[in-house]
Amino acid sequence: MAPTAAATPRVGLIRVALAVAVLVGWSWTSSELGGVYLVAGLAVAFGALSVVGRPQILLRGRFVHVVVDSTLVGLLVAYTGGGESPFFSLFFLAALGIYSIEARARVVAATIAVAGGYLAAAVFTAGPGALGPGVISKAGFLALFCAVVGFLGYGMQGTRRLTLKLSSELANEIDRVEKNEGVISKFGPVLKVLSLEETLRWAAEAAHTVGGGSYAHVATLNGSHDTVLQGDCDVCPSWWHPSIQRLLLWSCREGETVRSEEEILGIKGFVAVPVGPEQSEKWGAVIVGGKEFGAEEEHALKMLADSIAPALENAEVAPGGLDQLTGLPNRASLYRVLWRELSYGRALTVLLMDLDRFGEYNRVYGLAAGDALLRRLGGKLRKARQRAFRYGNDEFAVLLLGGSGEARARRVAGGVRQLVAELGGSWPTSSAMGFALVEGGGAHRDPGAVLSTALSALEEAKGRTDGVIGLTVGERSAEDGPIQGSIEGFVESLVGALEAKDPDIEWHLRAVSHLALLIGRRIPLSQEQIHALSFGGLLHDVGKIGIPDTILHKPGRLTADEYQIIKRHPLLGVEIVSSVRELAPALPAINHHHERFDGRGYPDGLRGEDIPLLARVVAVADAFDSMIRHRPYGYSISQEAALKEIEDNSGILFDPQIVRVLREVLEDTDDRQADSTS
Repeated sequence: MAPTAAATPRVGLIRVALAVAVLVGWSWTSSELGGVYLVAGLAVAFGALSVVGRPQILLRGRFVHVVVDSTLVGLLVAYTGGGESPFFSLFFLAALGIYSIEARARVVAATIAVAGGYLAAAVFTAGPGALGPGVISKAGFLALFCAVVGFLGYGMQGTRRLTLKLSSELANEIDRVEKNEGVISKFGPVLKVLSLEETLRWAAEAAHTVGGGSYAHVATLNGSHDTVLQGDCDVCPSWWHPSIQRLLLWSCREGETVRSEEEILGIKGFVAVPVGPEQSEKWGAVIVGGKEFGAEEEHALKMLADSIAPALENAEVAPGGLDQLTGLPNRASLYRVLWRELSYGRALTVLLMDLDRFGEYNRVYGLAAGDALLRRLGGKLRKARQRAFRYGNDEFAVLLLGGSGEARARRVAGGVRQLVAELGGSWPTSSAMGFALVEGGGAHRDPGAVLSTALSALEEAKGRTDGVIGLTVGERSAEDGPIQGSIEGFVESLVGALEAKDPDIEWHLRAVSHLALLIGRRIPLSQEQIHALSFGGLLHDVGKIGIPDTILHKPGRLTADEYQIIKRHPLLGVEIVSSVRELAPALPAINHHHERFDGRGYPDGLRGEDIPLLARVVAVADAFDSMIRHRPYGYSISQEAALKEIEDNSGILFDPQIVRVLREVLEDTDDRQADSTS
């Protein structure tokens, strides 16, 4: 083992001090100082080199130090009496360096250097005749001393190596625990905006990461669960397995961590950490298995359980996750809660609210002020204990359970509108509200139809003085025709289903539909084509409902096989939508929006104007909005940069005519915004 940087200068200074002390002491007893001067000078030089750390060859290890020190002591003994020199004891000091030598061969070599140095000094002074019993016995004693020092040093080196190994393992374990805690604390707040399924999936993967082992399982007593399994296993011990259910119930009942050495389907060693409020009954558990789990893993799993508890507790009211800006349950949550309540045949009321002149508010005060306004409104709705949801950019929904009375709906609508009126300050903020009444008995079980009715009521409310309109679901069928109402409900249901898989996609779908309409009106298209383009833009990615979540939400690059699966989503979308005859005009936009103008796209490799016109429009709108929209695993770019990228690919990816119209639309939009601001 090489000497440490701190030890080398200190030992060098000791050598210098000993050399000076020997020189001074010998000068008092003898006048023959020539050889002593030489040895002292060499010792001072070696000590000085040790202090400055140069050259490295003299500082590589204790073996070199022992050899040099033995040589210097041997010269000193030779010049001061040989075998009878008073400085014989300095050999023992030189031999102490053997303590730090690890290799046995070097210990033997260092022993020979020490004992041999003494014998050489004795022969140098008195010739071979000096090797008498006294000198030989002294040399033997030196060799024995070196052996004892080497033996003790070797044992201590083993202890030191073990200590270093344990210290390294401890440091690695501490580092691993700190990293696990960092992951949990960093992503814990994000869980609030995830759906129940996404939260369970993240929790299972995090439990596998922080706990190790081959098995990780997160489950609640109501049956929601997710599992991660690593390695070969014919059957996975999931929610249905009685031993796993026993661990879940055991940990929830005890309210603390429980362990089991039972082997379940080839997996041995389990620990279950309960999930739930600290001072009340637990309602779920994190279960890991496949190794012997220590205190560090248990601590990390407890942190994980604490971090997911609020998210899972919100699953009843926000099964699709929370909106990040307002803190209210998001649109996906509204669909899922509606679906659940309607499936029970319960009477309810859905109110939809739209903030009046919110776009103008953003242009005057800025987007940050608009976000702050929405955040305050979300806070007020929560404090008012309304079952509120964020439905759109400036649209909110309130769900009233336990009946569908119009008087109650109007009373709640008035209270919500009053909240909005108090928010704007000097800006005259107002809102319109439309509500849909659902009678009990299970006659209407389609959330899309309910929301379509509420949207129709909201549109009518915008033109009324009182700003509130209510409709009973199904009452407008004779007036507007059953087909149109059912189509809108069907489309909204599909958008809600896709948003449940990908909560960030809804705004992209609506933005693509809106931009495609702006482009379509300038081409121009007929009213029927405009209508088909609206649905085509809104449903262009609906086939992703059939794509596995592991591929759809993969943050890194897709493999070739995964990319082939993703490329199936246009055909899957056609399969989903083609069952509705009235949506047939939108099918070309859904099926061909990933075709390229140069013929290298998919699914059919169509080229140029062989690509349906609606699909060419949606392709440009889709690409533009994807580039400017911030996504969880990517970063948006400016509108100018996105437009340049599309223009650079005009004639390659996109129809040049559609690209030119896109520029006109964006320039016209910018001009209108500038005039409005002026």
